Amino acid sequence: MKLATTVRVSPQDPNALLSMMENFNSACNWLSRVAFQEQTFHWLPLQRRAYHELRERFELSSAQAMVAVRKVAYAYSDKRRRHKIATFRQRGAIPVYRHAYKRDGTVRFYGHRMPFMARPDVALSSKREAKLVYRNGGFFLFQVIDASEATPLETQDVLGCDLGIVRLLTDSDGAFYSGAATESARRRHAHRRRNLQRNGSRAAKRKLHAISGSQARYQRNVNHVISKHVVAKAKDTLRAIALERLDGIREGITVKRRRQRARHANWAFFQLRSFIEYKAALAGVPVILVDRYHTSQTCPKCGSAEKANRVSQAQFLCRSCGLAGNADHIAALNIRARALGNAPMVAA
Repeated sequence: MKLATTVRVSPQDPNALLSMMENFNSACNWLSRVAFQEQTFHWLPLQRRAYHELRERFELSSAQAMVAVRKVAYAYSDKRRRHKIATFRQRGAIPVYRHAYKRDGTVRFYGHRMPFMARPDVALSSKREAKLVYRNGGFFLFQVIDASEATPLETQDVLGCDLGIVRLLTDSDGAFYSGAATESARRRHAHRRRNLQRNGSRAAKRKLHAISGSQARYQRNVNHVISKHVVAKAKDTLRAIALERLDGIREGITVKRRRQRARHANWAFFQLRSFIEYKAALAGVPVILVDRYHTSQTCPKCGSAEKANRVSQAQFLCRSCGLAGNADHIAALNIRARALGNAPMVAA
């Protein structure tokens, strides 16, 4: 399994490394104009066309020139983006190849050598790609590593998990993780950004830059905490984890109010599911994906499925047998039943 870890690097001359990043991205912008004007988007003909000129014009090493070609070609890999020139930020991330982590605690790439700091339990390898990133005055390498998956457990049951907005996750045991704190943080950050943008002063712009990404980091941390707890619970009780397939879920939900649109767009359900999946793989917990349709409208007791069963966002009431309960818990029970293959069937 491929995972990414963060490696902090401390160059002796930060300005030199920053100049190298700016020069590299300037080279990518020049090459992007060439690719767009000549409609040459595949990396191989683009490299044949501009490799030597790229090295002479921007004084790049051979490795940097080849990486720049591939970065530009990747920007045009989607044909829908070929109607305009792709541009790169002056201090945008740089792919790093042919780098080497030394035993003396330094890393070498593109003619630079500097100390690095990483998690002690992570085995770094230069066989995989890395990305050099400049963020908030510091330099980081986002290094791809190979993590070995654990031997799958012999499970005895399934833990159904329903993902939502009001409740970020509800399991078939009835435990839930509320999204109230996440929603409150989202609204607080949105209100603060709006006021600073309206202000428009130099100090307000500095503050906007300082708080950029704070909400995304907060929500990412919440998803990490939830996924870690769910996987640990499933492992301790020898259960697999059942999740809904989320393909096309955004297109299937319609919201009208502006506040609801912002809340829906902010819902990082794919991130939460991916966190559960990779943590489960590392722990040896099987993950089962089931059909998501009508999980919150189907009665887990009699199998009756109709829209009227969903009385409100939070309440479920079966029109056939009278079973009542929390709608998210009912959905989690249905997910578990579908994973086990013993979901109730409606009689003809």
